[in-house]
Amino acid sequence: MNLDSLKHTWENQDEVSSMSIEINQPLLFSIKVNQQMKKMRNMIISRIAESVFFFIIIVSLWRYIVSDFSFSAPTISAMILNIFAIVGFAANIGQIVLISQLDYSAPVKALQKNIYNICSHKLQATRLVLLSVAFYMSYTFLGFDVLFGVDLYQSLSEQMVMFYSVSTAVLFIVTAWFLSRLNYKNITTPWVKWTMGYIIGEQLIEMAEFLQNAETA
Repeated sequence: MNLDSLKHTWENQDEVSSMSIEINQPLLFSIKVNQQMKKMRNMIISRIAESVFFFIIIVSLWRYIVSDFSFSAPTISAMILNIFAIVGFAANIGQIVLISQLDYSAPVKALQKNIYNICSHKLQATRLVLLSVAFYMSYTFLGFDVLFGVDLYQSLSEQMVMFYSVSTAVLFIVTAWFLSRLNYKNITTPWVKWTMGYIIGEQLIEMAEFLQNAETA
């Protein structure tokens, strides 16, 4: 085989390889989308399970409140925690609706925007639920009454009431600051990225990154 024939063969091989890549790109994208669709279906199942969990909490807390309605510390604590449970329940229902409405045949840019909307919705809702950490005494008052039938607040001195009030205020400020850092502008910060991945879910982050790479490819 002479040099011209070898050069011709090499050029033809490059053309065949290029055509193969062009043909396989849509197929590869379709396979990846199908994989992500499966992940979304699994995520819907998880959100349904969480919704059932929050619904049970809401019903249980309402039964507790109605059974002995008063302005005691345990009852007020149950009301506060019930608000956070309702927020969690509504957030999961919203997630199910948003994921169910995803149109995988839409343009990549539109699909990417919808994925980020799901991520943002989940993050914002989780922020509200995590604020309940600042009201840790609500868990304590309610727990003592449910487990031991004791109104712990009645046994506290004025100094302890003041201590718990101040600590709750401080914890609320710290928690609010911590949650304010959880946004995509700070995604380069390692602990922010890890926390957001844990809260939002690796599945959503992976899909968002996949769509972003597909758009820029």
